[in-house]
Amino acid sequence: MSAVPALAEPAVSDAAIHSRAAPSLRQVLLRPFALPFALLLGVGVLVAYGVNQNDQALNQVLDAQTRLQLITDLAQQVSTMENGQRGFVITGQDDFLQPYGDGKLAFQADVFALHDLSVTPLQRSNLGRVQAIVARWDEESAQPEIRVRRDSLERAAARVSNGVGRTLLNDARAVLDIMATNETVRLNTAADQSRTLLSRVRWVSAGGLLLSITLLILTAYRVTRTVSRTVLNLNGAAQAIAQGDYARRTPPMPVRELAQLGAQFDAMAGAVQEREGQLRATAEALQASNTHLERSNRELEQFAYVASHDLQEPLRTIGSYTELLARRYQGQLDDRADQYIAFTTSATLRMKTLIQDLLAYSRVRKAPRITQEVNLQGLARDIVTDLSVQIEGSGAQVDIGPLPTLRSNPDLLRHALQNLIGNALKFQRPGVPPRVRVSAEREAQRWVIHVQDNGIGIAPEYHERIFGVFQRLHGMDEYTGSGIGLAVTRSAAEQLGGDLWLDSTPGQGSTFHLALPLTPAPTGAPL
Repeated sequence: MSAVPALAEPAVSDAAIHSRAAPSLRQVLLRPFALPFALLLGVGVLVAYGVNQNDQALNQVLDAQTRLQLITDLAQQVSTMENGQRGFVITGQDDFLQPYGDGKLAFQADVFALHDLSVTPLQRSNLGRVQAIVARWDEESAQPEIRVRRDSLERAAARVSNGVGRTLLNDARAVLDIMATNETVRLNTAADQSRTLLSRVRWVSAGGLLLSITLLILTAYRVTRTVSRTVLNLNGAAQAIAQGDYARRTPPMPVRELAQLGAQFDAMAGAVQEREGQLRATAEALQASNTHLERSNRELEQFAYVASHDLQEPLRTIGSYTELLARRYQGQLDDRADQYIAFTTSATLRMKTLIQDLLAYSRVRKAPRITQEVNLQGLARDIVTDLSVQIEGSGAQVDIGPLPTLRSNPDLLRHALQNLIGNALKFQRPGVPPRVRVSAEREAQRWVIHVQDNGIGIAPEYHERIFGVFQRLHGMDEYTGSGIGLAVTRSAAEQLGGDLWLDSTPGQGSTFHLALPLTPAPTGAPL
């Protein structure tokens, strides 16, 4: 038994071996930035701590300002109560008792608010002393003087002259002054602390940021120099490969991902060379196929035109001899022979119509791209004049609204509008005279011509089918025609660089929309 040969192991390229040992791109980019980022993190922590401490100091400043304002308000309310009470004692007018009462209420409210915001036992003790002194003044001096004044001015003046009330209020003001002085000291201390913290945070932030930015710039320079040099080497190899030097190989890369990318470039060079040959062969085959398709399309259009044109001669002969048979032998043969002759005459006329429509379709598709100024208003009126016999026979009414003048192909426009107006007149509801309206609407880059009728309408599932060649939705005994008119119209619209569509509801009529560009389609536009 022969020995089975061992399978050869795939060769490993130098680039692949180097890529395994080289550091990754993440390591190359992130390792040098560890120190600057750590420094930035430390600065950020210090700044956050300083900002937090400063917020606390600011809160202390705001609280001190609030307490100082309340102390000031207490002193003001004491003066308000005293002035109101003294004013009543002097004048005896009850109007002075209003500020006296309001001052008492405001004084109590400020006392409660300041008690809630007090920060030291001494402040609460002084506040209690002020409240007790004011209460004593109200009970021992203010209220008795008010009651006595209602009886006698002299007795009230005698009570006021003893100076008890003034002494009490002066004691209260003295305590409030002490409280205000203490609170001012506390406010200044908190403000100085805030300024000191802000100064320290500013210096730490500036120094740390300056040092961090310096380290970041140096690190970024080193990293970008390494990566840039590597990318330039890789780019040089890639450019050589792109220019067709598929034997070129990328140099060793100090970054793992770039080394792997270089290996992929090396593998791609061979694959590109192989696929380039395949694409060249495919492009040649596609070009040959396109040339054959274009030739087939031209031959098909030429065949349709020539065949339709050549069919007319024998058809005219058949029609002429059939008419001769009908005139000469009408009534001389049996009824069946007359019926056969009538069928032949009808079929000949129908065939003639089909051929003429097919020729019209071919002429429209091969129409020269000659453009000129076309007055759609006059063109529509000419078409209505041409259809006057059909309009009078059906009792129709055609309303032509304001239509624009634009640069386009007059022959193609005549084909399109004549087919649309003719169809609107033809497909009428039984017993309902046709009503047709032609109007125009300007849009951003085009004009849209609307042809609206009150005819039989078209079901939604047939909205696209009716634009096909020889597509009919009704029998010949219902509505005449070859079923090619809308195909001609859409072909004309497309050659003009526009579009044709419809909105319709069965039993309520249809509206065909012919969109025409503001500028004519280019001469070389495809059919």
